[in-house]
Amino acid sequence: MVSAISLEGRLPGHAGNLTVEQTAALKRFWLRLFELFAQPGDKINLPPPINEPKVAEPKNGGSGFFGWGGKKKTEEKSEEKQYFLGRTADPRWMTLPLQEAIALIPGDKLEQTFWQMVATDNPDAAILRYLRARKWDDEAAYRMLINTLRWRLHMRVDDITKLGETGLYNELEKAKTGFGDQFLEQIRSGKATLGGPDKSDRGICFINVQLHHKEDQPAEAIQICALYLMETARVFLGYPMVNACIVFNLENFTLANWDFEFVKFLIVCLERYYPETLGLCLIHKAPWVFSTVWNVVSPMLDPVVAAKIKFSKNLDEFQQHIDVGSTPVIISKNPDVKTKDEATKADPPKAGVLGTPTSPEYLAYIEETKQYKKETTEWAKQELTEETLAADALKRLERGRTHRIIRIKTEKDIRANTTYHEKGLIKLTPEARLYIDFGGDNWECQDVTERV
Repeated sequence: MVSAISLEGRLPGHAGNLTVEQTAALKRFWLRLFELFAQPGDKINLPPPINEPKVAEPKNGGSGFFGWGGKKKTEEKSEEKQYFLGRTADPRWMTLPLQEAIALIPGDKLEQTFWQMVATDNPDAAILRYLRARKWDDEAAYRMLINTLRWRLHMRVDDITKLGETGLYNELEKAKTGFGDQFLEQIRSGKATLGGPDKSDRGICFINVQLHHKEDQPAEAIQICALYLMETARVFLGYPMVNACIVFNLENFTLANWDFEFVKFLIVCLERYYPETLGLCLIHKAPWVFSTVWNVVSPMLDPVVAAKIKFSKNLDEFQQHIDVGSTPVIISKNPDVKTKDEATKADPPKAGVLGTPTSPEYLAYIEETKQYKKETTEWAKQELTEETLAADALKRLERGRTHRIIRIKTEKDIRANTTYHEKGLIKLTPEARLYIDFGGDNWECQDVTERV
């Protein structure tokens, strides 16, 4: 039985708590998107296939701080090639100015990747992230979202979620022998793991910087790993869990662990392509040498993101934000208290496949997106007043919940299982109920199927 939806406790600017003006901005945004999805676009101009067996070297000749501390540059290095990212997109989509590039992309491709970006989220909530990030400037928010869509097509984000880690391994090995192993090493090394909750009941991504050395893997492998983890972490989101926590564990950090290109990639992702998804960034045990790094990073940060960054010098300060039961052993130093991820063994997940599903659940989902567009178009053209605002908000939440439930029913067709599914942090039952279970004494397994 579907539970009742309440407007109580809804955050301002979020679905269920919008002003008349904010609702009007949301309506204009939807109508403009639907116009975009109808455009013909241009013929795709794919890059030539890569047949080169050589391993490319980074330009800067090594790891360390802007290349310092790495291997000495003895010869001119060629630009590092990409073997997976960008291989199914027209290169003009990312090289041309935004408006010129978007005009080239077929509307149906933009629409497909948009719904994959929404995933199990409330579609209104997905768009509102962009409007809040651009302070309700319609035009700026629209540019931000369409820039995200072209980027997701270029970065093959939908393929990453379809394939999962095992499917990615197979595809990367096809592209270049040994590349799949390099990707899996990022996943299994412990340098980045998911868990939770923090004290605001958010999911957490732990990044253990001491385990990372730039020259140990190509930049593409670590970027694919980051995208895979960010898209997996998005499964945890659903009101009231509207954003996530990132922990940078800097214990034993040296400049040999510093990777400026990856840090820049991560900042750009959070600010441009995953807006309003960061709730807290906790930097733990930063040594004095990190001040040099911080002087480089801090000017790059958007003030909104910078305001979410906190520091902890020891475990007591750390536990002001995250209980020890949610903390990996590498941080807590207590092998008797492990996270669910650490304490659970699981077989590798089954590989996902590319291509369009044909299951009844997927076909029902496609029909649902068409119906959602139809109803949203009609809604967007209706007048709204202060007197009808609450009823309108409730109706839109109910519509969003219907969409989420139907989307969850086809999760098995669209998203490959991950290690976190196999370990039970994410549970999708045969009845298409979605559960989040971080484990530990401070969390009870939660059915999040109907959260909007």
